[in-house]
Amino acid sequence: MAKVSFLLFVVALIAFLHAYEARHVVKTDEALANDLHKAEAMIKEELKVKKTSIHDLSSEVKTLSKSEHMLNQLGDAYKKNMDLAPYEKKLKNFSRVVNVKKAPVKKKPVSIIQTILKDFGFKGGKK
Repeated sequence: MAKVSFLLFVVALIAFLHAYEARHVVKTDEALANDLHKAEAMIKEELKVKKTSIHDLSSEVKTLSKSEHMLNQLGDAYKKNMDLAPYEKKLKNFSRVVNVKKAPVKKKPVSIIQTILKDFGFKGGKK
């Protein structure tokens, strides 16, 4: 009788072990799926940033190629001793386009104390 009860105990233990491993595998699959979704979201965000930077670079290349073409025309006109007045309007329009596309100014890092003073409206928080 002791042998049968021991055998039943071993079978129950093996069944419990299989059930525990099956539950653990399901949780691992869920974790992998969550990680996959997070990775896809991160890739999409990086792709969006890359597309934006590529678009900005392509617009810069267009601007630079236009400036090169305009400077070549101006240089040819100067070499031929032609009147440069017609190019004046083109250069003014081009300089407006270039001035609009200036790089953003980076702000200096501010200390925590200056930030707190600025929040309270004191002069110590320089702008």
